[in-house]
Amino acid sequence: MRSTVWLVFLSTVLLGACGSSSTSGNSGDSAGSGQVDGEVPGESAGGETPTVAEGFGEPLSSQIRPGVEVVADGSSCTSNFLYKLNDTTVYLGVAAHCFSPDTNQGVDPCEAANLPLGTPVQIQNAAQPGELAYSSWQAMQEVGESAGSAACTHNDFALVKLSPDDLANIHPATIAFGGPTALASQLASEGEAVFVYGQSPFHFGVRELEAMNGSVIGIAPEGWAYDVLTDTPAISGDSGGPVLDSQGRALAVTSALSVSLSLTPVRNSVTNLARALRYAKDNGFIHQDVQLMTWAELDPSGGL
Repeated sequence: MRSTVWLVFLSTVLLGACGSSSTSGNSGDSAGSGQVDGEVPGESAGGETPTVAEGFGEPLSSQIRPGVEVVADGSSCTSNFLYKLNDTTVYLGVAAHCFSPDTNQGVDPCEAANLPLGTPVQIQNAAQPGELAYSSWQAMQEVGESAGSAACTHNDFALVKLSPDDLANIHPATIAFGGPTALASQLASEGEAVFVYGQSPFHFGVRELEAMNGSVIGIAPEGWAYDVLTDTPAISGDSGGPVLDSQGRALAVTSALSVSLSLTPVRNSVTNLARALRYAKDNGFIHQDVQLMTWAELDPSGGL
């Protein structure tokens, strides 16, 4: 049973990487609001409001794609997927713990300090910094979730709003694997294959380490998260990265590395993306029309 698996954990470490990064971007102080809305960003220098392209060609390494590195307050993480509200408002998914100074300090997420909404976020391949627009850790505190609950333990999701100057340089295809072909709206089964990508600096740019193959080996209480076992585990800096199911659907967000006294001693906990999105929408923190951006091609070999 799942409860038995959790009882034998010796340690669980959230996977944000602290330290310097090569990702470029400007930074500055900015105050955020408590809700992601659909305001139209300011016009560009040329007088026109930049918009998302209607169609996408083949993905390029120079584009903002699921899996690019993000950095805030010195902490480096991997992004998951792109989410679109309208042609002028696009978000990049990350993990909420990437924006908390209390990560790995033994503080419950529902009691942890968080960087304020509006915090500048450096994004790989972006001309301008994005800004933190939603954090599930902050949202759960506003809702009043109880520390230690399944939601507080596993709801680890954040959104970074992209600058309008970067909307012409985005692509929804996940680095290495392609997809997501759709949102995985149903709970995955134990044994289902998964594809995981992470851009930790400790992979040293080796694609064979960044692109991970594995399977679901456990499901958290209330379906909030999965335990996944991969050929090489996700490590520090892979936090927030994309997890695709066997059909290329967006299944989850990489959250934590767990070590146990079991037959599978090292595994990763990944947040159920559909559940995390539904929480944000149902509680009014993001607009109901925010949707996952998809790409039809899936490459299980990790060569995309």
